[in-house]
Amino acid sequence: MLHRLRIYARYFDLVWEFVIRDLKGRYMGASMGMFWTIIHPLVMILIYTLVFSRLMQAKLPGVSEVYGYSIYLCAGLLPWNAFGESVLRSTTAFIDNANLLKKAFIPKPLFLLYIQIVCIINMSISLAIFFVFLMLLGHWPTTSFLLIPVLIILQQTFALGLGFLFSTIHVFIRDTVQLVGVIIQLWFWITPIMYFEKILPEIIKKYIFLNPWAIIARVYHDIIFLRVFPEYSPLIYFGIITFVTLGLGMFVFQLLRKEIVDKL
Repeated sequence: MLHRLRIYARYFDLVWEFVIRDLKGRYMGASMGMFWTIIHPLVMILIYTLVFSRLMQAKLPGVSEVYGYSIYLCAGLLPWNAFGESVLRSTTAFIDNANLLKKAFIPKPLFLLYIQIVCIINMSISLAIFFVFLMLLGHWPTTSFLLIPVLIILQQTFALGLGFLFSTIHVFIRDTVQLVGVIIQLWFWITPIMYFEKILPEIIKKYIFLNPWAIIARVYHDIIFLRVFPEYSPLIYFGIITFVTLGLGMFVFQLLRKEIVDKL
């Protein structure tokens, strides 16, 4: 294990080069370049604020604040967007980089790792803009916000585990990415992000712990929307699920990794 970690450490510069190339490549040829990474989340936050809080006047049960629903929505949606994007991109990571994998010896997990780093950077930018928006509304960060980096690392480690699993399977079954896309859509709507958990029927609330993202969304809402420290049991529970998923994904990858290049 230590020997493998030393090998991966040698590729740190390569991973960072992939990250920079990815960030720049999104807006290649655009006159404002990477400045679009700020514009996109800014516009999204403004749209959700104006549409839901002003035009639709959406309210949460027991919350009278005008922008309450917009804050609740963005607190769950911004992390979800990073998670969903990273899982979908990770699923096709080996196929998308088939030429590199065939021509050079590059540890395959690096292609999954750099995707997580890119998504963390983009999510951090979005959250920073969102926090400025919160402060303009008078919602200053509390000490509970210090837990957010821990949540980001946990959720993207969870995404990495799914990435190992889905990217390996996708090499052998090319319909995997379509199936994952459907799963991500369904997963979003069964998670209390657009709606309040309290409105769910009792039978669903009873088993909501089976949905890992319902747990992490609740923690984000506690920290950002309610501005309180969450209970530690959901964090521990999600942490266990995260590392079980990572272990399963790596197991499947190790089982089939020697055949991946031949199937590309």
